[in-house]
Amino acid sequence: MSVRKYPQNLSPFDTISRMKQPVASIDLGSHTARLLIAQQTGFSERLRPLLRKRAYIRLAEGFDRVGVRIIGPDAFARVLKVMHEFAHLLVDFNVRQVYGVATGIIRDAINRDQFLDHIYEQTNIRIELISGKREAMLSGKGALNSLNIKGGPFLVFDLGGGTTEFYYDNRGKVEAKSVPLGAVALTNEFIRSDPPGETELDSVSREIDQYLINAHIGPAREHVVIGTGGSVTTLASMLHRIRSDDIRPEMVNGLRMTLPQIAGCFEEMRYMSVKQRMGLPGLDPERANVIVAGSLVILGLMKYLGALEVIISMSDLLEGLLIEY
Repeated sequence: MSVRKYPQNLSPFDTISRMKQPVASIDLGSHTARLLIAQQTGFSERLRPLLRKRAYIRLAEGFDRVGVRIIGPDAFARVLKVMHEFAHLLVDFNVRQVYGVATGIIRDAINRDQFLDHIYEQTNIRIELISGKREAMLSGKGALNSLNIKGGPFLVFDLGGGTTEFYYDNRGKVEAKSVPLGAVALTNEFIRSDPPGETELDSVSREIDQYLINAHIGPAREHVVIGTGGSVTTLASMLHRIRSDDIRPEMVNGLRMTLPQIAGCFEEMRYMSVKQRMGLPGLDPERANVIVAGSLVILGLMKYLGALEVIISMSDLLEGLLIEY
């Protein structure tokens, strides 16, 4: 299994056969590893999902953003276990073409090449390291396609564990960039108490504001603002009372959250311990420790952009990869 484009000299019959063959995309991120197996419908960009799988690999835990940036042996083991599970699923669905990418804090790890080579040696699945800009473009394309948004002005943000990507229409010019703001990274760096203290939350907010100012992303008052990523879809599920096991694009895509709704949810969670948050409807227990920092990123971003509402898309990078290839 490898990441490559189809040959350009296929006959129409070969092309149709290829489109009927299930394909897969994989995203190794800072907090999760995700798999999408899908089938293209006809000659359109529409995809029919056959299977979605997500596992928490927690690469950002213990990753020092300013010190020794290394993926440790425990993280290696977690990822390999998940990738072996993905490999078995690819065989079960007769998938012959896999488009896998590594994102988030993997880009900054000094042993990233060894990490990705080891995955290939052990599973025969090749994972390509992509830039933050390319990640932003692919996530944006996946979200816009799923919501059937064809033109601007728009702004798509993808909030991950270690980074946040932006894909947006800036006065008719489409731009993409990545900012080192992530729910897991902020939690690890600033939050020590449970529940978090006022000083800790203030530090998180200041860090968010500073990074957004340095990113030079303009106001989005006239833009359609679209949010994707684990913290975003989790908040949407909580606010719209969707059970954790029902969280999927068909249920989530197109939902809306307002700034007051997000602020109210944050105010409720900030005084809870991680254990108490685990019992909240719609909140995946694996995200209970990072959802407060994630909520602060969303609040800070919306205030900075001047946005009162965000449209949710669970479709993102995984769909963008398959659409592109």
